Amino acid sequence: MKKSVCLSFSLLAIFSLIAVAPSAFAEHGEGGMAVTVTNAPGSSTPGCETTDNCFIPSTAVIALGGTVTWENTDNAAHTATSGSATDGPDGVWDSSLMMVNGSYSVTLDDAGTYPYFCMVHPWMSGTIIVEAAAVHEPEPAAPAAPAAPAATSAPAIDAADYINASGASVTSITANADDDSVIIVIDAEDDGELSVQLHSKVIKAFDDGSYFVLIDNEEVEFEQNGNKLTIPYEAGNERVEIVGSYAVPEFGTIAMIILAVAIVSIIAITAKTRTTLIPKL
Repeated sequence: MKKSVCLSFSLLAIFSLIAVAPSAFAEHGEGGMAVTVTNAPGSSTPGCETTDNCFIPSTAVIALGGTVTWENTDNAAHTATSGSATDGPDGVWDSSLMMVNGSYSVTLDDAGTYPYFCMVHPWMSGTIIVEAAAVHEPEPAAPAAPAAPAATSAPAIDAADYINASGASVTSITANADDDSVIIVIDAEDDGELSVQLHSKVIKAFDDGSYFVLIDNEEVEFEQNGNKLTIPYEAGNERVEIVGSYAVPEFGTIAMIILAVAIVSIIAITAKTRTTLIPKL
């Protein structure tokens, strides 16, 4: 009886190891010559970068001359662009915008390690490793997530002072330095077009002069003429987000920090000098 129990536990442990073991390796394609990468569901919203799981798999290994195919199974448009969010595209490949259920493939003939990211959602990053021969080795440590551009290089301003929006009832205009975007909140009772005049003091375009636009977190098509965007919206839409390569921090955030420091300083000075201000009885 004891031998049967021990044998059962041993078999259970072996099956558990077999089930867990694949997650410890980078994804290899069939014969090392092809691999498919998908977008994690909901990766258009920050969060997946904390577990390095925005692209599945986050690190893929192929043989020299192998092909990588990205399939957009998420509910928002994405890109797969070689390079990093910090240094920008490096020109090895660029899928351009892949709409929902779209795909893109590239064949890599040079061995090396190729980082890549999504230009629409720069927190999304992954790595392709091209080896001289396809070998199954433990997955290397996940690369550190690209650091976001420092928001302190430009003075804080109020975005609404520089950006004009018309064609809809606009509730607020704010700059989001964390996502390199400008967020316009609208009250849309009917379908229409929002005309937005951007300003370089608030947001900068990508290297090719373009922006990305999302309405209620969904990618939409729009017309662009320099820094003027014409964005169609539907009744009930509330949030228009324009994504560029850089956005300045809001003045209000910095002002609140300065105000808090000033109040603490006043309290400290008052407490320190109180005995000299109150006459002795």
